Amino acid sequence: MTVINLIVWIVVYSICLVHITLFAGIYIKHKNKIELLYLIVLINIFLLAVIITLSLALGINNFIPVLVNCILTLYITIPFWGYHLFNVDKKYLKLIPILVITEAVIENILLYFNLLNILFISRIVFYCFLSFPVFLKKENIDKENNLKIKMRKVTKITVTLFVIFMASLIPFTHLLFEISYISSLFWVVFTLAYQAPGFVYCVNSFKQKDESLSNIKLSSLSKRENEVAMAICKGLTYAQIAEKQFISLSAVKKHAYSIYKKLRIKNNRELLLIFMETPKSKISS
Repeated sequence: MTVINLIVWIVVYSICLVHITLFAGIYIKHKNKIELLYLIVLINIFLLAVIITLSLALGINNFIPVLVNCILTLYITIPFWGYHLFNVDKKYLKLIPILVITEAVIENILLYFNLLNILFISRIVFYCFLSFPVFLKKENIDKENNLKIKMRKVTKITVTLFVIFMASLIPFTHLLFEISYISSLFWVVFTLAYQAPGFVYCVNSFKQKDESLSNIKLSSLSKRENEVAMAICKGLTYAQIAEKQFISLSAVKKHAYSIYKKLRIKNNRELLLIFMETPKSKISS
Protein backbone atom coordinates (compact mmCIF):
# COMPACT_ATOMS: atom_id res chain seq x y z
CA MET A 1 0.00 0.00 0.00
CA THR A 2 1.46 3.38 -1.02
CA VAL A 3 1.76 6.34 1.31
CA ILE A 4 -0.91 8.22 -0.69
CA ASN A 5 -3.32 5.31 -0.36
CA LEU A 6 -2.66 5.14 3.37
CA ILE A 7 -3.35 8.87 3.77
CA VAL A 8 -6.57 8.55 1.78
CA TRP A 9 -7.75 5.70 4.00
CA ILE A 10 -6.88 7.62 7.15
CA VAL A 11 -9.14 10.44 5.90
CA VAL A 12 -11.92 7.95 5.04
CA TYR A 13 -11.71 6.28 8.43
CA SER A 14 -11.76 9.68 10.12
CA ILE A 15 -15.08 10.33 8.35
CA CYS A 16 -16.30 6.93 9.55
CA LEU A 17 -15.35 7.87 13.12
CA VAL A 18 -17.29 11.13 12.78
CA HIS A 19 -20.30 9.07 11.62
CA ILE A 20 -19.96 6.74 14.62
CA THR A 21 -19.61 9.70 16.99
CA LEU A 22 -22.71 11.38 15.56
CA PHE A 23 -24.72 8.19 15.88
CA ALA A 24 -23.53 7.78 19.46
CA GLY A 25 -24.89 11.28 20.10
CA ILE A 26 -28.20 10.32 18.49
CA TYR A 27 -28.46 7.26 20.72
CA ILE A 28 -27.72 9.33 23.83
CA LYS A 29 -30.46 11.72 22.74
CA HIS A 30 -33.13 9.07 22.02
CA LYS A 31 -32.05 6.09 24.15
CA ASN A 32 -33.49 3.80 21.50
CA LYS A 33 -32.41 0.14 21.25
CA ILE A 34 -32.58 0.09 17.43
CA GLU A 35 -30.13 2.98 17.18
CA LEU A 36 -27.84 1.33 19.74
CA LEU A 37 -27.75 -1.89 17.70
CA TYR A 38 -27.07 0.10 14.50
CA LEU A 39 -24.24 1.91 16.29
CA ILE A 40 -22.73 -1.44 17.27
CA VAL A 41 -22.93 -2.58 13.64
CA LEU A 42 -21.17 0.62 12.48
CA ILE A 43 -18.37 0.11 15.00
CA ASN A 44 -18.06 -3.54 13.97
CA ILE A 45 -17.78 -2.63 10.26
CA PHE A 46 -15.26 0.11 11.05
CA LEU A 47 -13.01 -2.26 13.01
CA LEU A 48 -13.25 -4.83 10.21
CA ALA A 49 -12.23 -2.23 7.61
CA VAL A 50 -9.29 -1.07 9.74
CA ILE A 51 -8.06 -4.66 10.16
CA ILE A 52 -8.21 -5.20 6.38
CA THR A 53 -6.29 -1.97 5.71
CA LEU A 54 -3.65 -2.79 8.31
CA SER A 55 -3.25 -6.27 6.81
CA LEU A 56 -2.60 -4.73 3.40
CA ALA A 57 -0.35 -1.99 4.78
CA LEU A 58 1.77 -4.51 6.69
CA GLY A 59 2.04 -6.69 3.60
CA ILE A 60 0.48 -9.81 5.08
CA ASN A 61 0.64 -12.34 2.28
CA ASN A 62 -2.61 -14.11 3.02
CA PHE A 63 -5.06 -12.02 4.99
CA ILE A 64 -8.14 -13.93 3.75
CA PRO A 65 -8.36 -16.10 6.90
CA VAL A 66 -8.16 -12.94 9.01
CA LEU A 67 -10.85 -11.30 6.88
CA VAL A 68 -13.18 -14.31 7.03
CA ASN A 69 -12.96 -14.64 10.80
CA CYS A 70 -13.47 -10.89 11.29
CA ILE A 71 -16.58 -11.02 9.10
CA LEU A 72 -18.00 -13.67 11.44
CA THR A 73 -18.48 -10.94 14.07
CA LEU A 74 -20.74 -9.12 11.62
CA TYR A 75 -22.77 -12.31 11.31
CA ILE A 76 -23.70 -11.82 14.95
CA THR A 77 -24.27 -8.07 15.24
CA ILE A 78 -26.14 -7.48 11.97
CA PRO A 79 -28.80 -10.22 12.52
CA PHE A 80 -29.49 -8.99 16.07
CA TRP A 81 -30.05 -5.50 14.69
CA GLY A 82 -32.09 -6.71 11.70
CA TYR A 83 -34.31 -9.01 13.76
CA HIS A 84 -35.20 -6.17 16.13
CA LEU A 85 -35.69 -3.75 13.25
CA PHE A 86 -38.17 -6.01 11.46
CA ASN A 87 -39.98 -7.30 14.57
CA VAL A 88 -38.81 -10.89 14.22
CA ASP A 89 -40.14 -13.13 16.99
CA LYS A 90 -37.58 -13.33 19.82
CA LYS A 91 -37.59 -17.13 19.69
CA TYR A 92 -35.59 -16.92 16.44
CA LEU A 93 -32.72 -15.06 18.14
CA LYS A 94 -31.32 -18.40 19.30
CA LEU A 95 -30.77 -19.29 15.64
CA ILE A 96 -28.06 -16.65 15.35
CA PRO A 97 -25.36 -18.24 17.55
CA ILE A 98 -26.19 -21.73 16.21
CA LEU A 99 -25.87 -20.66 12.56
CA VAL A 100 -22.81 -18.46 13.17
CA ILE A 101 -20.88 -21.20 14.99
CA THR A 102 -21.79 -23.71 12.28
CA GLU A 103 -20.74 -21.30 9.52
CA ALA A 104 -17.49 -20.45 11.36
CA VAL A 105 -16.52 -24.12 11.47
CA ILE A 106 -17.46 -24.69 7.81
CA GLU A 107 -15.64 -21.59 6.53
CA ASN A 108 -12.43 -22.35 8.41
CA ILE A 109 -12.43 -25.93 7.12
CA LEU A 110 -12.94 -24.70 3.55
CA LEU A 111 -10.17 -22.12 4.03
CA TYR A 112 -7.82 -24.81 5.26
CA PHE A 113 -8.39 -26.82 2.06
CA ASN A 114 -8.40 -23.61 -0.06
CA LEU A 115 -11.93 -24.27 -1.37
CA LEU A 116 -12.88 -20.61 -1.80
CA ASN A 117 -15.60 -21.22 -4.41
CA ILE A 118 -17.44 -23.59 -2.07
CA LEU A 119 -16.92 -21.06 0.72
CA PHE A 120 -18.95 -18.46 -1.17
CA ILE A 121 -21.71 -21.01 -1.81
CA SER A 122 -21.72 -21.89 1.88
CA ARG A 123 -22.01 -18.22 2.76
CA ILE A 124 -24.99 -17.71 0.43
CA VAL A 125 -26.80 -20.66 2.04
CA PHE A 126 -25.94 -19.24 5.45
CA TYR A 127 -27.38 -15.83 4.49
CA CYS A 128 -30.60 -17.49 3.31
CA PHE A 129 -31.07 -19.37 6.58
CA LEU A 130 -30.22 -16.28 8.61
CA SER A 131 -32.66 -14.07 6.63
CA PHE A 132 -35.50 -16.58 6.66
CA PRO A 133 -37.11 -15.39 9.96
CA VAL A 134 -37.42 -11.84 8.56
CA PHE A 135 -39.87 -13.06 5.90
CA LEU A 136 -42.06 -15.02 8.31
CA LYS A 137 -45.26 -13.60 9.78
CA LYS A 138 -44.33 -10.61 11.88
CA GLU A 139 -45.09 -10.54 15.58
CA ASN A 140 -45.84 -7.49 17.73
CA ILE A 141 -46.76 -5.32 14.75
CA ASP A 142 -48.31 -2.79 17.14
CA LYS A 143 -44.82 -1.88 18.31
CA GLU A 144 -44.07 0.08 15.13
CA ASN A 145 -42.76 3.58 15.74
CA ASN A 146 -41.31 6.47 13.78
CA LEU A 147 -37.72 5.63 14.64
CA LYS A 148 -38.09 2.10 13.31
CA ILE A 149 -39.66 3.39 10.11
CA LYS A 150 -36.81 5.87 9.62
CA MET A 151 -34.17 3.26 10.40
CA ARG A 152 -35.77 0.90 7.88
CA LYS A 153 -35.43 3.58 5.21
CA VAL A 154 -31.76 4.00 6.11
CA THR A 155 -31.35 0.23 5.96
CA LYS A 156 -33.03 -0.16 2.57
CA ILE A 157 -30.91 2.61 1.02
CA THR A 158 -27.71 1.24 2.56
CA VAL A 159 -28.46 -2.32 1.42
CA THR A 160 -29.29 -1.05 -2.08
CA LEU A 161 -25.95 0.78 -2.29
CA PHE A 162 -24.16 -2.29 -0.98
CA VAL A 163 -25.78 -4.58 -3.55
CA ILE A 164 -24.99 -2.16 -6.40
CA PHE A 165 -21.32 -1.99 -5.46
CA MET A 166 -21.04 -5.75 -4.92
CA ALA A 167 -22.74 -6.41 -8.27
CA SER A 168 -20.27 -4.08 -9.99
CA LEU A 169 -17.45 -6.33 -8.81
CA ILE A 170 -18.58 -9.03 -11.23
CA PRO A 171 -17.89 -7.23 -14.55
CA PHE A 172 -14.98 -5.15 -13.25
CA THR A 173 -13.13 -7.65 -11.05
CA HIS A 174 -10.08 -7.82 -13.31
CA LEU A 175 -9.80 -4.03 -13.62
CA LEU A 176 -10.29 -3.43 -9.91
CA PHE A 177 -7.78 -5.94 -8.65
CA GLU A 178 -5.13 -5.49 -11.30
CA ILE A 179 -4.82 -1.71 -11.06
CA SER A 180 -4.16 -0.76 -7.45
CA TYR A 181 -5.21 2.90 -7.51
CA ILE A 182 -8.53 2.07 -9.22
CA SER A 183 -9.16 -0.64 -6.66
CA SER A 184 -8.42 1.77 -3.83
CA LEU A 185 -10.68 4.43 -5.35
CA PHE A 186 -13.50 1.91 -5.71
CA TRP A 187 -13.37 0.90 -2.04
CA VAL A 188 -13.07 4.51 -0.90
CA VAL A 189 -16.23 5.46 -2.80
CA PHE A 190 -17.99 2.34 -1.53
CA THR A 191 -17.04 3.06 2.09
CA LEU A 192 -18.25 6.66 1.88
CA ALA A 193 -21.42 5.66 -0.01
CA TYR A 194 -22.75 3.25 2.60
CA GLN A 195 -22.03 5.86 5.30
CA ALA A 196 -24.15 8.49 3.51
CA PRO A 197 -27.67 7.31 4.58
CA GLY A 198 -26.57 7.23 8.22
CA PHE A 199 -25.08 10.73 7.96
CA VAL A 200 -28.38 12.05 6.55
CA TYR A 201 -30.27 10.34 9.39
CA CYS A 202 -27.96 11.95 11.98
CA VAL A 203 -28.28 15.42 10.44
CA ASN A 204 -32.09 15.17 10.31
CA SER A 205 -32.20 13.93 13.91
CA PHE A 206 -30.05 16.78 15.22
CA LYS A 207 -32.13 19.30 13.27
CA GLN A 208 -35.26 18.27 15.15
CA LYS A 209 -36.37 20.77 17.74
CA ASP A 210 -36.10 19.88 21.40
CA GLU A 211 -39.88 19.81 21.70
CA SER A 212 -39.95 16.92 19.24
CA LEU A 213 -38.16 14.78 21.83
CA SER A 214 -41.50 14.06 23.48
CA ASN A 215 -42.82 12.86 20.11
CA ILE A 216 -39.85 10.51 19.79
CA LYS A 217 -40.46 9.16 23.29
CA LEU A 218 -44.13 8.50 22.61
CA SER A 219 -43.29 6.86 19.29
CA SER A 220 -41.49 4.14 21.24
CA LEU A 221 -44.81 3.06 22.79
CA SER A 222 -46.95 0.34 21.25
CA LYS A 223 -50.54 1.10 20.26
CA ARG A 224 -51.90 -0.52 23.43
CA GLU A 225 -49.33 1.24 25.63
CA ASN A 226 -50.29 4.56 24.06
CA GLU A 227 -53.95 3.91 24.90
CA VAL A 228 -53.10 2.98 28.50
CA ALA A 229 -50.87 6.04 28.86
CA MET A 230 -53.63 8.35 27.63
CA ALA A 231 -56.06 6.74 30.08
CA ILE A 232 -53.61 7.25 32.95
CA CYS A 233 -53.30 10.92 31.98
CA LYS A 234 -57.08 11.21 32.17
CA GLY A 235 -56.91 10.15 35.80
CA LEU A 236 -58.36 6.66 35.42
CA THR A 237 -57.31 3.95 37.86
CA TYR A 238 -55.74 0.71 36.65
CA ALA A 239 -59.00 -1.11 37.38
CA GLN A 240 -60.99 1.40 35.32
CA ILE A 241 -58.50 1.14 32.45
CA ALA A 242 -58.73 -2.66 32.51
CA GLU A 243 -62.51 -2.50 32.32
CA LYS A 244 -62.50 0.10 29.56
CA GLN A 245 -59.83 -1.62 27.46
CA PHE A 246 -61.25 -5.13 28.04
CA ILE A 247 -57.95 -6.43 29.39
CA SER A 248 -56.87 -7.85 32.74
CA LEU A 249 -55.64 -5.72 35.63
CA SER A 250 -52.25 -7.46 35.51
CA ALA A 251 -51.98 -6.56 31.81
CA VAL A 252 -52.61 -2.89 32.61
CA LYS A 253 -49.91 -2.95 35.30
CA LYS A 254 -47.51 -4.60 32.86
CA HIS A 255 -48.23 -1.93 30.21
CA ALA A 256 -47.81 0.84 32.80
CA TYR A 257 -44.42 -0.55 33.88
CA SER A 258 -43.34 -0.74 30.23
CA ILE A 259 -44.50 2.86 29.62
CA TYR A 260 -42.51 4.26 32.53
CA LYS A 261 -39.44 2.25 31.51
CA LYS A 262 -39.55 3.33 27.84
CA LEU A 263 -40.20 7.00 28.65
CA ARG A 264 -37.66 6.95 31.50
CA ILE A 265 -40.11 8.54 33.94
CA LYS A 266 -41.12 7.78 37.51
CA ASN A 267 -44.69 9.00 37.97
CA ASN A 268 -47.94 10.06 36.31
CA ARG A 269 -47.07 13.75 36.53
CA GLU A 270 -44.05 13.28 34.24
CA LEU A 271 -46.19 11.22 31.88
CA LEU A 272 -48.77 14.00 31.73
CA LEU A 273 -46.06 16.58 30.96
CA ILE A 274 -44.87 14.51 27.99
CA PHE A 275 -48.39 14.27 26.60
CA MET A 276 -48.96 18.02 27.14
CA GLU A 277 -45.79 18.81 25.14
CA THR A 278 -46.86 16.57 22.25
CA PRO A 279 -49.26 17.77 19.50
CA LYS A 280 -52.55 15.84 19.45
CA SER A 281 -51.92 14.76 15.88
CA LYS A 282 -48.74 13.02 17.01
CA ILE A 283 -50.48 11.30 19.91
CA SER A 284 -53.30 9.96 17.79
CA SER A 285 -50.84 8.61 15.21
